[in-house]
Amino acid sequence: MTDYDLIAPFYDMEHAHFDEDVNLYMNFAELCGGPLLELACGSGRLLVPLALEGYKLTGVDSSKSMLNLAQHALEQAGVAEQCTLVQENMSTVRLGQKFRLAFIALGSFGHVCKRQEQRQTLAVVHDHLTVGSRFILDISNADVRYMEQLSGQVLHQGTWKRDDGALLSHFVSPASSPTKHLLELTHFYEEHQQGEAVQRTVTTTHLYLFERNEVELLLEEAGFEIIDVFGDYELSPFEHESPRMIFIAQTR
Repeated sequence: MTDYDLIAPFYDMEHAHFDEDVNLYMNFAELCGGPLLELACGSGRLLVPLALEGYKLTGVDSSKSMLNLAQHALEQAGVAEQCTLVQENMSTVRLGQKFRLAFIALGSFGHVCKRQEQRQTLAVVHDHLTVGSRFILDISNADVRYMEQLSGQVLHQGTWKRDDGALLSHFVSPASSPTKHLLELTHFYEEHQQGEAVQRTVTTTHLYLFERNEVELLLEEAGFEIIDVFGDYELSPFEHESPRMIFIAQTR
C-alpha cells in the first residue's frame, strides 16, 4: 500500500475541482496530437477532460486506490474506452508504446526524492516519446518554499462538507531537512459527523525541493531540449518567487 492509497478517499474532495492547469494541457494536446501519456495520473482529474476532447490516453500511477477512482470517473464521463490505466511506478514502467505528449502534473515529480529515481523517471518518459514530442513537467515552487519556512507548524489546508453531511478537514505539518533538499509532510485528515467521534487518518509524504538548474540538467541528461520555463498556468516567465516551475521540453 502506498501513501496515496491512504489519501485516496479524501483526495478528490480537495482536488477534484482544481482546473487551473486544464487549458495548459488542452492547448499542448491540440498542438502535439495524441496519443497522450500522464504519469502520476492519480484519480483522473486531467484524464477525463482530455478524453472528452477525443484524445486517447494512458494513465500511470502506483496507487491502486487512485486508479480505481480514475476508472470510476472515466466510466461516469462515458470515456473509459479511450483510456488505459496502468498500475506501476513511473520510474520503471514499460508500456511498449510511443506518445506525442507526456506530462507529470501538479508537482507529482517532487515525490520522486532520490536522484537515481529522478533520472530513471525522465529516461522512462523520453523512451516513451517519439522524436520531437513534448514533455510538460509541472513542479511546485512558491508553496513548498513557504512550507519549508514553517517547519514544525501545523497548517490548515481546508475543510469540506461531504454529501453525507460529514466534515473533512486536512492539516499538514511540514518538516525540512537541514542537510537535504527535502520536505517531510505529515498529513492529518479528520472526518467528523455531528454527535460522533472524530476519525483521523495520518500519513506522511515527502517532496524534493528542486532548483531550476537541477531540473534543467536532469532533463538535458535524459535527452530533452528545454523549450520554455513558465512560472504559472498563464505561462508567465519563471521567476524565483513564481508559484510553479513548468518546464516545456522536447525530445532530441
